Amino acid sequence: MKLKAQASAVIPMEKGIFKMIAYSENEDDSAPHFAIVSQKFDAFSPVVVRIHSECFTGDLFHSKRCDCGEQLDQA
Repeated sequence: MKLKAQASAVIPMEKGIFKMIAYSENEDDSAPHFAIVSQKFDAFSPVVVRIHSECFTGDLFHSKRCDCGEQLDQA
């Protein structure tokens, strides 16, 4: 499987300015993979990576049913 960047957008967030990039094999994919990259990204420095567990309620809305939002905040 070879993923290609299909779309991107600059997203201002609480923690800074990020670029969101959607990757998939083809542009018709209804569930692409996303990378959210900090504006401060330096390809020559170590990179902190967090792989999303698909817990939108925890990560986005800080649901009390899990600690995914807390994990994301710490990352």
